[in-house]
Amino acid sequence: MLLIGARPYRLTAVQARWLEDRIRSTCVDDMGRPPDSDALACLQLADVLAEDLDAGEHIEPIELGRSHAVGLTEYVLNVGAAAEHDMPAFYEALIRFRG
Repeated sequence: MLLIGARPYRLTAVQARWLEDRIRSTCVDDMGRPPDSDALACLQLADVLAEDLDAGEHIEPIELGRSHAVGLTEYVLNVGAAAEHDMPAFYEALIRFRG
């Protein structure tokens, strides 16, 4: 479960794995480094998602900050990708949260 502000968003294991993979492929430059602090925050989120997926579940919700929201909406998700992976409410919440 991810928290955006105070609102929880539950991702399926398939959505979480897709998000983790997508973060790792879009939040790095040609040298394999994050281009900014927002991309770095997303890569750290990908590490947490991977740990949770490997463990089977995460008891505590993962609270997303503004850097996560900015990074996810600039590098990872767009309207089409969110719709394709049944995550439009998650994407809309990120857009609202990032301001």
